[in-house]
Amino acid sequence: MGSSFAAGPAITQAAENSPWFCARSQDNYAHQLASLRGLSLVDVSCGGATTKGILGGGLLMLPAQIDAVTTETELVTVTIGGNDIGYTANIMAMGCDDSAPWYVRAIGGCKTRSTQEMEQALPKLFEHLVAIIDEVHRRAPKAQVVLLNYQTILPQKGTCERLGLSEAQVAQMHSIAEKLAAVTYAAAEGHGALLMDAKHLTQGHDVCASDPWINGMHPRKGLMGAPIHPTHTSMTAVAQGLNALLGPAR
Repeated sequence: MGSSFAAGPAITQAAENSPWFCARSQDNYAHQLASLRGLSLVDVSCGGATTKGILGGGLLMLPAQIDAVTTETELVTVTIGGNDIGYTANIMAMGCDDSAPWYVRAIGGCKTRSTQEMEQALPKLFEHLVAIIDEVHRRAPKAQVVLLNYQTILPQKGTCERLGLSEAQVAQMHSIAEKLAAVTYAAAEGHGALLMDAKHLTQGHDVCASDPWINGMHPRKGLMGAPIHPTHTSMTAVAQGLNALLGPAR
């Protein structure tokens, strides 16, 4: 379950039965993990999803992602929360320039959020993350739940042309990234879920790194190339990290 950082837009080929607007890849971390462990996968991740989309229904009348959980479910992985607070969207809005398509501007894609606005959304996000864990446990008492935080997007300091943000903007969003990760950790730690620390796993491979695992602001495929989103290599690393976290397959 989750948002685009689970779905994997523009990574290899689209997954079978993926709505076009969800942009699920057949090589996102869930698909790769299922292959590693010999699991049957139901992938309901969707680009643009929020915690409300998991609990109550998603874009364009999609059912709640939580409805995919049954009494037979053994494992649930979840990357969610960035859209609740406008994390990645704000990074992309900060990077808007004259090359941004008119329709991106028309839908408000270049409108930035304040730090205060994003921080104010964190307590509600925590409540929803806990609700997701609790609801999975209610529907599938034997299931293992794993929350994943977001892969590292930003450099520890400085900036680069590939990112297109000022150093001050990087510092602002780095602070938000830390708080988003902390909320995810707190929800998992206190409510019977594992945490996959994708943020730590991918450090050193941010958008400005010599070996980046995150697309730049203007990937070769344009808007459809998923700017500021994980690459295939990043998804593979996360899948392998999850496999190690879960231990030997039963």
